[in-house]
Amino acid sequence: MKSENALGQVERAIELAHFGLSEARRSALSLRSNIIEEAGLIEALHRLAERSNIPGLLRCSFRSSRVREETLAPQVQQDLLRIAQEAISNAIRHAQPTVISVTLRWTPPNLVLRITDNGSGFDKGRKMRGREGFGFTNMQERAKNLGADLSIRTRAGGGTSVIVRVALSYD
Repeated sequence: MKSENALGQVERAIELAHFGLSEARRSALSLRSNIIEEAGLIEALHRLAERSNIPGLLRCSFRSSRVREETLAPQVQQDLLRIAQEAISNAIRHAQPTVISVTLRWTPPNLVLRITDNGSGFDKGRKMRGREGFGFTNMQERAKNLGADLSIRTRAGGGTSVIVRVALSYD
């Protein structure tokens, strides 16, 4: 009995260490304010997904299609990256997902960023009444800054999707 308890505690400590390392990697990326200028939005989102992986616990992936990031203003790229970071961080902290998917695609006339997790989700009606904390508020402010539509699709026990639609015109 004691050895089972000790083994459980060691396993939990390992999980926490993996989570802490993943969080540190994501935080280091967020502190690099020049990541967009260095690598662009697509590479920054790719790195964010890579650094969010926790072996054996969380698989995070990124895909993009038909996006011409060279036509996107640096502030648009920066705000979309920060929204993705916040959505991933919220999922990991609150929903215990095993899979997170980040996609960026051009669906005329919108650039669509979607972050989907298979975590616990939440009761949107209850959660959205002023108790969401700074994360959701920050995402809303960034979306507003872009003139974008931000929507949250969730249900208790059914995961969550954060979707940002930015109306753009590619020439």
